[in-house]
Amino acid sequence: MTEIRRVRANEMEQAVRLSDETFRDASQKSMLKAFPNAFDSRLNQSFGAFENGELVAFMGLVPAVVHVSAAKLNVLSLGSVCTHPNYRGQKIASNMLQVVHTHAESVGASMLLVSGDGPLYMRSGCHYFGRVTRFEITNDQETYQRFIANPGIEIRRVHSEDWFRLHAAAESREVRYAQGVNELPILMDSEAIASCYHMHHAVYAAFESDRVAAYAIVAIPTQGRVAEEEAPFVVEWGGSSEALAAILQFALQEQELDVLEIPVMWNETRLLQVLSHFPSKRMRNHGTVHIVNPERLFNELLPYLSEKAPAAASRLLIRQASEDGAVLLLDGIAMASLTAQEVVDVWFDPEAELNVPKPLKDVLNQLFPVPFPHAGGLNFV
Repeated sequence: MTEIRRVRANEMEQAVRLSDETFRDASQKSMLKAFPNAFDSRLNQSFGAFENGELVAFMGLVPAVVHVSAAKLNVLSLGSVCTHPNYRGQKIASNMLQVVHTHAESVGASMLLVSGDGPLYMRSGCHYFGRVTRFEITNDQETYQRFIANPGIEIRRVHSEDWFRLHAAAESREVRYAQGVNELPILMDSEAIASCYHMHHAVYAAFESDRVAAYAIVAIPTQGRVAEEEAPFVVEWGGSSEALAAILQFALQEQELDVLEIPVMWNETRLLQVLSHFPSKRMRNHGTVHIVNPERLFNELLPYLSEKAPAAASRLLIRQASEDGAVLLLDGIAMASLTAQEVVDVWFDPEAELNVPKPLKDVLNQLFPVPFPHAGGLNFV
């Protein structure tokens, strides 16, 4: 009988081996290097399926805190999901995912971010979420020259002496993953999502006097390799939109790239304007999301919602319903029941359309959608 439980310290080597055999070739770094937290027994979050003491399937889980202005969201990220070929087709992963959902509730997570969108996830309560515009940046010398014309401006690679200034720029983002000053270098070195596409990081910053005006972590092909699966792309960034645009031009030149892609979230209005003359395509946020507990998520969001529209926030309540849905109450009166998909749409989709009573709709329009970081950034699992 298959045993599903958390992976112990002395079993993590099996998990790394299975993950590497599933996802890596000889030219890629080990999953342990790219996703160290997924295999960290000190966190004790990841799950395995065992047959006679041998690990036959694995699901990596990593906890994180996401800041949305004054709000702090408790998030689990799920990745490195793999099953040994001899045990596929036995619904082991489906059973594991149900255990993961129960675990996410028990540890107090409000959201479960999933790296994939396959049938395993979509039939288990995961949904696409958010809106992204992915720009294709090409050579635009006017933007670059206009920015660097200012005295005291320097664009260059980031050095180890820059960590405090870089962290200050990262912390200034209103919507972000919590990343300590000692955690940023580790995340950059891990090259999590970049390594999936046979790429590595180059980190640039625009310095203005003694501060970082903007920075960009760029995924570029490993030397001697042509980008085949994905064009070079910006993994994460922060700071002034104009300075960031200049950094992208600098990176294009230094790396001798034809194009550099960057996914910009719907709420990053100034950056959307600055890059609007480049070709782009509309997409959803990376992967999928499962709302573990809508009521908990709403309570975690209240500091942000109360800043955005205090009167509307004070009138709305969320109660968890069966099948991961929610009941919405206005002034203490139940006004609408939402499915799990509708909850995700209300929370994160600026194009969502809901058939709810007008008084409730007016309140929802004042509070939602909620911005969220791009899930394919440094904290990708």
